[in-house]
Amino acid sequence: MEDGSVTDVFLGYQYAPNIAGNLRFRFANTAKNERFDETVPDSLVAIDDQTLAFFLTPFEYTFFNSPSVQLKVGGGVYYEYYTLTEKGFFNMPALESLGKERVNSFSYDRSTHSVGPNVTLGFSWRTERFGLTVEGGVTPIFYLNASQAMSIAPLMDPDRAEYSQTTYGSPYFYADVSLTLFKYVSLALLYDYSRLDYRVVDFDNELKWWTPEREMVSQSLKLEASALIPLGRSVYAQIGYGRTFDSLQVSSAPLVESGRDYLIFTVRKITDNR
Repeated sequence: MEDGSVTDVFLGYQYAPNIAGNLRFRFANTAKNERFDETVPDSLVAIDDQTLAFFLTPFEYTFFNSPSVQLKVGGGVYYEYYTLTEKGFFNMPALESLGKERVNSFSYDRSTHSVGPNVTLGFSWRTERFGLTVEGGVTPIFYLNASQAMSIAPLMDPDRAEYSQTTYGSPYFYADVSLTLFKYVSLALLYDYSRLDYRVVDFDNELKWWTPEREMVSQSLKLEASALIPLGRSVYAQIGYGRTFDSLQVSSAPLVESGRDYLIFTVRKITDNR
């Protein structure tokens, strides 16, 4: 609610009674201001990051389909484009003892393309009053192309460093669990996990640029509660509240954790499996 928004669109097509395909599109944008570092109170960095993701599943087969229970498996491609821009300044009086300027400007730019095969699994159970849906997907390995640029002036000499790389990560995993009560209340739990060995632009204790390799493990857990307002023909407006719990572990560095609140506005269709 404070930092940005997420747009999530799902499109599906039924080829045959037990064969379908779908495309999920997700765009997330965050813009916020924060400190350059928690240990540097006199600092400010403006952050703008955007994520554009596609989950293309051209083939999804329902191998068990009854009026109340459905089991399905699918395969396709996962693609993500990510950009991050950070710009700001920091004021560190301790730098004067090193013969350096205490006030410096800072900027960081990163863009990544990642793509890999995606395998999906789905389970749903519905009665007249209740519904449970469990969906998940795993990308066992994904290709990554990334470019980075960092600048700190006038502290660093040269004041800018750039680095590009082609590597891979493994795995990327997500799972969504949603419970529908009386067709008017929805509760959901959504989880994402990814692991990546990745070189980052950084500087050492002697203020020299370098690109150390880091293992990055990111996780995100979302909890949602929504009201479902019927619009007719099994279509419902969904209005609710969510809370996300995010964590990032970079090699042996301390775990970075954060949490945010968000509002939910969407339209969904709830039907039985017949």
